[in-house]
Amino acid sequence: MLDYGPLDVSFVNATSPSCDSFLVRLWGWLNRRCPWILLWCAVPYGAIAGLRRIGYQRGWLPQHRLPKPVISVGNMTVGGTGKTPLVIWLASRLNEQGKQVAILSRGYGRQGSAVNMLVSDGMSLKADWRTAGDEAVLMAQKCPWAIVAVGKDRYRLGCWVLEQAACDCFLLDDGFQHLPLHRDQDILLFDATDIEGLTKVLPAGRMREPLSAAQWATTIVFSRTESVLSVEPLQTRIEQCLGKSITPLLMEIAPTCLIHIPTGMTKGIDSFKNKSLLLVSGIGNPSSFRFSVISCGLEVGAEIRYPDHFAYSEKDVEEICRKMKKFGSDLVVTTEKDALKLREFLRSDDPLWALEVQANMTQGEAQIRERLHGICH
Repeated sequence: MLDYGPLDVSFVNATSPSCDSFLVRLWGWLNRRCPWILLWCAVPYGAIAGLRRIGYQRGWLPQHRLPKPVISVGNMTVGGTGKTPLVIWLASRLNEQGKQVAILSRGYGRQGSAVNMLVSDGMSLKADWRTAGDEAVLMAQKCPWAIVAVGKDRYRLGCWVLEQAACDCFLLDDGFQHLPLHRDQDILLFDATDIEGLTKVLPAGRMREPLSAAQWATTIVFSRTESVLSVEPLQTRIEQCLGKSITPLLMEIAPTCLIHIPTGMTKGIDSFKNKSLLLVSGIGNPSSFRFSVISCGLEVGAEIRYPDHFAYSEKDVEEICRKMKKFGSDLVVTTEKDALKLREFLRSDDPLWALEVQANMTQGEAQIRERLHGICH
């Protein structure tokens, strides 16, 4: 990713329902003082993850099949790679083909206790971000015609959804490691700006399983390609590990407009080019959000980074407003996911805006459309 120089960045080590602050601090301390402990722990973790995948691939462990086609979208690393924009893009393409789509998500960070929960029935929202999770609600808002449901066991969740309503196919959000469920298409997403993230497995690095697992993907997509000069280094790294060539699809995450969070009013990005912005985010990859804003030609004066899936409070909003004045910022810009959790604490005249983005396939769109058509017919 291109470097745009120094920036006043504040890191907020606050607790949230999805962030165990003690474990995060412990990991940070070990990474600084005793990295060899993390490397030692990564060896059995990687071995177990690899054996688990082999067990499912060879039929040693049971895999369940839903009566409708399943298209999985997942990644290899902890943190954001653009899965949500891609799920929304895929759901939109299937909707264009006249298919009733059901999106199955774990609902990461949700506070609801129900085993299975319907977020949207394809006509209206049935849950909020607290009970269903921020990403599930965002997908339901972006795809109001889609069924969206959350639950830990996606096979049982899919069966439960079919008892509630009819659908033609399932989109499995963050499903590459959810091996108990059979999938007809396994789409694996790599962040083109994050080659370093592919070096070590947890807890020494950020990989959920060894990179060799990429051989089981039916489709490989490189995201955030707008942020790099070339995808060749990433492609070479994967091909060297797999021992074969790959033909990835390329996806960019493009900003479209800014949305005033309290009122929902939209404005073109050019309207803010002479303003100084304070960025606020609680996402897995805040650097990519910063790049998206700067690439629009906007001036970023300072930034506040919260933990991923952070649950904001009124006190947090007051602190954001204080820092906006401290840094001399004209307005605050955040992500659509964060906007969901900030809106209830804002007044109609608060200058907090959300950057709307959308996924665009820049290479391979025809192929993926054809695969979707073949799977769902």
